[in-house]
Amino acid sequence: MKNNIFSLLIFLSILIAVVSCKREDFDIKYSGIKVELNVPQGINNPTLSDIVLTFKEANTGIETKAALNEAGNLDRELPTGSYTVTLEGKIAYEQEERSIVEKVKSYRDGIALMGQNQIINLDLFLVNENASFVIKEIFFTGTQTPENKAYNGDKYFIIYNNSDDTLYADRLIVSQSTFLTTTKREYTPNVMNEAFTTTDIFMVPGNGEDYPVAPGQQILIASNAIDHTEGNPNSFDLKNADFEMQLLSSINVDNPEVTNMVTIAGSMTMHNRGFTSYVLARLPENVTVDDFKTEHYYTYSYLNGTRIVTSNAYKIPNNYILDAVNLTVPAKFEWIVTSPQLDMGWTYCGKVDQDVTRFGKSVLRKVLTTNPDGRVIYQDTNNSTADFIPEAIPSLKK
Repeated sequence: MKNNIFSLLIFLSILIAVVSCKREDFDIKYSGIKVELNVPQGINNPTLSDIVLTFKEANTGIETKAALNEAGNLDRELPTGSYTVTLEGKIAYEQEERSIVEKVKSYRDGIALMGQNQIINLDLFLVNENASFVIKEIFFTGTQTPENKAYNGDKYFIIYNNSDDTLYADRLIVSQSTFLTTTKREYTPNVMNEAFTTTDIFMVPGNGEDYPVAPGQQILIASNAIDHTEGNPNSFDLKNADFEMQLLSSINVDNPEVTNMVTIAGSMTMHNRGFTSYVLARLPENVTVDDFKTEHYYTYSYLNGTRIVTSNAYKIPNNYILDAVNLTVPAKFEWIVTSPQLDMGWTYCGKVDQDVTRFGKSVLRKVLTTNPDGRVIYQDTNNSTADFIPEAIPSLKK
């Protein structure tokens, strides 16, 4: 991305949508900012338009909107603090003698404004507008019995065909992150901009066209595909799931009537507080499971206190990934563990750690529109904060 840098040293006209006080009333330091934008590699003759940035201060939650000012003037400054910056807009460019206009976004967190003038460098990326499979829902919290005991066997994913065409679920991968959104570390080598790090990988079987999914239809992938209401009336009947995962032997219950996912790695013990993230990917037809595991084995290290820790995992290339959802607990959030090109936000069930109100809730993708034929189109902006309803009533309860 850095090889073809289109640097726009642009002063921002900050449009503040909050009630302001006179600076002299408070001993608050402010930082003047300018932004340098780096256009993706291979973009020729780019022109940016409709660029809007959002600065969110981590401690107060206050959001400040900013629009690029073509005159290059800075009308406002930002108070000191720790900021997350998101950018959305359009980019026009030439490709093989054609003029193309696409959406463009950027994301950066952990920006510390300390009271001096600062440059904020943002890498732009193009947004894939081609509809495909999306993660419609993740039920990761588990339920509680009438006696308020935790019940964990009833977790599930719902994968939805958000396109106009029949798609095939064969070789779709569901994977859970190794890294936690609640613990930020400096991993070496850092591959996040090119791959997703995981030790839990499950794949839909099939030879390419064994499992068709019509437009507006979905598949249910269950942890245990049984009628959980028989043991817990607060749970779900998952015996008619399309696929089930093979869990640890101590908690796995096999339903011979439901097709098993192919276990590539791990046991998919879904974190019931939401410290991890998930991706939906597809293993290319010309890549075998063994080849994938050999070619994408990943050894990394990080500093834990004064000790260097070395661990092993697998890395799913970002170009395999169709969708990504970062989960967290708002009170403990530290970072997203995907490339922001895949997901530049996060969603949740439970606002604080160990929040007992999280049980029986899911994260559910928002409806964008409903076509005249009744087919639902779900919102997909690659920003889970915007795209998902947190702490939602599970769709299987409705």
